[in-house]
Amino acid sequence: MLPPQGRPRWMPRDPAGWELLYLSWGLRWMGEHPIPLAMHDGWVYAVILEGAPTVLIRGRPRATRRGDVLIFHPDCAYGWRDQAQRSCRLLTWLWRTPPAHSLLVPKPAGFTQLRAGEEALRRLVGINRDCLRAVAGAGEMAALALRRARLDLDLCLAAELGHAETADGRYRANLAVHFLRHNPAALQPAKCLCEYLQISPSALRQLFQKHHQRSPQAVALEVRMQHARGRLAGGVAVKQIAFELGYRHANDFSRAYKRFFGTTTRAAPRK
Repeated sequence: MLPPQGRPRWMPRDPAGWELLYLSWGLRWMGEHPIPLAMHDGWVYAVILEGAPTVLIRGRPRATRRGDVLIFHPDCAYGWRDQAQRSCRLLTWLWRTPPAHSLLVPKPAGFTQLRAGEEALRRLVGINRDCLRAVAGAGEMAALALRRARLDLDLCLAAELGHAETADGRYRANLAVHFLRHNPAALQPAKCLCEYLQISPSALRQLFQKHHQRSPQAVALEVRMQHARGRLAGGVAVKQIAFELGYRHANDFSRAYKRFFGTTTRAAPRK
């Protein structure tokens, strides 16, 4: 059931051609015009901007307040009600596909609920307006604008779950190891990584301690020595490997190899 005629909302004339199937904003009077339990052909996002309407999920009432965000699975029956003469302000999206971030995806026939801070609420209002501007157009540009808005929406909400920083840190930690593996001859790995990742030395140490439980130097040394072991197994001469890894003398490399593995380069396994 839709809100009464005249309430701010948008729906496509040809739903088959749109990723966004419904968009709404503005005031609602759920006491006078409750929304009965229903399921929808898509994934509903609802953001409470003002008021405290009650959402009925599978017939059970659940109180809401400003900042609450709910994402409903297509198989989740829900509706809205409120006290008489009390208004609320909501943002609503109905998307054809599930959230892009796995942490936002509700369980089958379920829902995801989270809290959005004031800054996030301002962003969500802006994303809702971006969607409205996008649907005013047509064709490929409108589709691209909606795709970007949807990604912004999911990123904003994922950040509110408190996992965005963790995900970003994990990405940076993996990127750092990728750099070390492709640059085993870096003689000042920590300095190089700070420049590569654009972070401070202290932030780099914290990143490695959290995600690798070791210092950047320790991880860099392991990467160098594993590279050396692989090259030795392939039959490459010790002098050549020492040159590849930036050692001035082959003996310096041999001593470093023995300190790390406890065996000499001569005892290294060969293919």
